Amino acid sequence: MASITQDMRYRLSLIKYAERYGVTKAAVKYKTNRQYIYRWKNRYDGSWDSLRDRSRRPHSHPNQH
Repeated sequence: MASITQDMRYRLSLIKYAERYGVTKAAVKYKTNRQYIYRWKNRYDGSWDSLRDRSRRPHSHPNQH
């Protein structure tokens, strides 16, 4: 792990708040939707690496030779 980014800190605080007060209250406080919070709650496993962005690159391309 290279460094902890500001986005990762934001996601961790969002998860902690949602666990304490509920997802709906967290969505209102952080001005985001519940789906976003559930996505990061499910992905979070206690490590900083789980809060890192994943690549959006496709695994395969049908026309690639």
